[in-house]
Amino acid sequence: MASNKEKAIIERRMKELFELTILDEKEKEIDSASRKIELIFLYSQKYKVGIPDEARIWFCRKCKKGIYSTGGHIRLKKSMISVHCGNCGYVRRFRITRR
Repeated sequence: MASNKEKAIIERRMKELFELTILDEKEKEIDSASRKIELIFLYSQKYKVGIPDEARIWFCRKCKKGIYSTGGHIRLKKSMISVHCGNCGYVRRFRITRR
């Protein structure tokens, strides 16, 4: 079982990997970006730490590819965000809540 310090380190590492992944996808380095996405999912499973909220939208849970690099798109409708993967066609929906 991971301690709180280890979980904090893993969460910080996952955020760093997410930022690097977005940069790689913008520079069209798809292989490097997909490896970093795999690492994020592996860290999440191994240490039982949730994927950061800002990262969840940008990755497909099914094929583990970046939405940016596969030609996918994000749509906003009323109180929902729809994320369509261009690689496998998987659709994820997130509800927008008011605070």
